[in-house]
Amino acid sequence: MPNVYEFISFDGLPAALITETDKELTVTAPAIHGLKKGQEVVFFFRTPLGHGIAVYLSLEEDSLKQPMVLVIDKSKLPKSRELHIDYGAYVSQRAVHRSAVAYYPASEAAARG
Repeated sequence: MPNVYEFISFDGLPAALITETDKELTVTAPAIHGLKKGQEVVFFFRTPLGHGIAVYLSLEEDSLKQPMVLVIDKSKLPKSRELHIDYGAYVSQRAVHRSAVAYYPASEAAARG
């Protein structure tokens, strides 16, 4: 039986901005054009080996054009020296928005620009 493939195009998004306090991590991402009320944006918090958690943010009408802000208790994050954080959303059956990866804590390469 041959493999069947479907092609989905990706529109790139910028990496989320990561800030922190002693107990919480705040992820701020720009609004994604083309999403509708009730759609979900998924944020991935994963180790360099790919293990981690996904957090789904369901959008409300008044927040569609606002930056998305997600506050996570650090104790809920995967235990790792570094986390890769990205986010994305489906726009239609054949198009996806997916962000660049943010690193937490920021890697030396990312810090150098």
